[in-house]
Amino acid sequence: MRKKIAVLGATGSVGSQTLDVARRLRDELEVVCITAHTDMEVLFKAAEEFKPKTLAVTSTADASILKNIGYGPEILSGKGALTRAALGSGADLVVLAVDGIAGLETFAACLKNKIPVALANKESLVCGGDVVLGIMKETGTQVLPVDSEHSAIFQILNHTYDSAGIKKLMITASGGPFRGKKRSDLENASPQMALRHPNWSMGKKITIDSATLANKGLEVIEAHYLFGLDLNKIQVIVHPQSIVHSMVEFWDHSILAQLGPVDMRLPIQKALLFPKMEPFVMGSELNLAKLAQLTFEAPDMETFNCLALAYQALEARGPMTTIFNVANEVAVALFLKEKIKFLAIADLIEESMGKYSGESCKSIEEILHINDTVRKYLRGRYDV
Repeated sequence: MRKKIAVLGATGSVGSQTLDVARRLRDELEVVCITAHTDMEVLFKAAEEFKPKTLAVTSTADASILKNIGYGPEILSGKGALTRAALGSGADLVVLAVDGIAGLETFAACLKNKIPVALANKESLVCGGDVVLGIMKETGTQVLPVDSEHSAIFQILNHTYDSAGIKKLMITASGGPFRGKKRSDLENASPQMALRHPNWSMGKKITIDSATLANKGLEVIEAHYLFGLDLNKIQVIVHPQSIVHSMVEFWDHSILAQLGPVDMRLPIQKALLFPKMEPFVMGSELNLAKLAQLTFEAPDMETFNCLALAYQALEARGPMTTIFNVANEVAVALFLKEKIKFLAIADLIEESMGKYSGESCKSIEEILHINDTVRKYLRGRYDV
């Protein structure tokens, strides 16, 4: 029997790569639900190809366009459509690949209803924090990591989140397009420069996050909640080749590393087929003999201080990780529109963390309130 999957955020980078894998594994996987925010053309084509029984979109107006699809799927739209699609599609696994905090309510709903989640939307765990962690512990719902770094650690730990005997997690970072640069070099860095990632092909927002190292900050926070380790046991190390995806150091000082090709579709396939392991359907095996070298270096947290701010947010807990995430989201959007300079991304995050530190953060509703408050403040400052 084929595993039924729902792909939420199917038109984005991870979502489209998930469909790439599903396309090659039709004997193993059945796509029963796909959703999109605004890209109706891509959604329409994907629906015609996979013929999922459920489609969901944000806008009711966009939903009317989908009525022209010939095979007659259920079409959901408007507030709560994402959650209704995830819960009502009959999926055995929900791939949560939507952007930002938009996936938080659906993630919580899947957890409460014990629907396994392949988590590509790290912001849901970063913002959900202790609230979501409590639901995970209460229900025991399976959460499978899709980020290559967390997937690597999961594999090293024999497909568990058991951190017993671990001295340190080492999350690798490529360093992005500005590796080795100093603050003086980045004062006039343009969006076009920041989008030239040396290794990975990703969406614009996550590519900018890679340039600022904010993405590694989000991954540190996610690793804390997934593996239950204090922040002083989670280290970021720059590895320009992106072949080693993460490492684990044990108390005897031995280190295990997971190596793999630079292709997000490999951790996606692992999550989709779990617990089965099959040959990677999208590429060839890694040829170590052809690798010239593997190098490692410490991150420059003074120049790329978004990473330092993420550690501060995790240490403070409460609303801080939510504030870090939303301020970064808005700041990146402002940078891409050339409303602010590159170095101002971290400045806006730090300002927001100071301004809203007293907010309550004890429920999903309060988390969403913090998100909306910070977002409104920052957008109002720049009239966007």
